[in-house]
Amino acid sequence: MSMSRRAMLNAGMLLCLGMLTACATQPGVGHAAPAREGEVVEVMAYAVKPGMERQFEEARSAMFTFLKKQPGFVSVASRKDLKDPKIQVDSSVWASREQYAAAGAALPDSLRSSFMGTVGEWKYFGLIR
Repeated sequence: MSMSRRAMLNAGMLLCLGMLTACATQPGVGHAAPAREGEVVEVMAYAVKPGMERQFEEARSAMFTFLKKQPGFVSVASRKDLKDPKIQVDSSVWASREQYAAAGAALPDSLRSSFMGTVGEWKYFGLIR
């Protein structure tokens, strides 16, 4: 990933984090519901490997199909960079930090490795409230 692409990824994520925080903490702003007590949001950004777009979507779908069935899953939102559609940002909401951790531990390695095999680079931005 070139430095300009990396800088764009970081800048996009800062904007995403700012918007998520603003929407989650101010009832009535936009269409976001206020965060419930204890909820956490995980933010991840991915650069899809060239030529792997279809496989990325399939693997991502399989992974989130599993995660959506886990206790504490609230929602997931996905956005693509308007200038570079290979850059994708996912934000998933969990009822608690503990349920988020348990779901991650329960995710089968086959789903995780299938998904990560389609990703050239990724950045984990942590959990936010």
